Amino acid sequence: MPRHLPDRPPRFGVVPVFLVLLIIGGLVVAGCSGARSPGLLTPAPVFPAVIRPLDGNLATVVQVHERLRFVVLDYSLSAMPPSGTSLEVYRGSRRIGRVRLSRWSGPGTAAADVVEGGPQIGDIVRPD
Repeated sequence: MPRHLPDRPPRFGVVPVFLVLLIIGGLVVAGCSGARSPGLLTPAPVFPAVIRPLDGNLATVVQVHERLRFVVLDYSLSAMPPSGTSLEVYRGSRRIGRVRLSRWSGPGTAAADVVEGGPQIGDIVRPD
């Protein structure tokens, strides 16, 4: 007759169990002790919504030459009006000046004389 062994759980050695617990404990401690990034818990900054009409006549001021009183406008994403056109300059939703397109223009850029106000880089230029 075959001999039956009594039902009992297998015996693990003390050393392997201790090593497994030591490794798990080390991973837990190492994961919690690292430097925390301040960006994880801070809310994203709130920026004002900039709504630009899609009429195809917007430009952005990319260079300002205060001494010579002219600006360079970027029309790379919209249609360029004819030279001599008077345009309004806006910073956010506030009108801050007026420019007039000169004859000089390049592919997607145009120069404009400052008629009034003080345009800055990033201002939006559009027809009135």
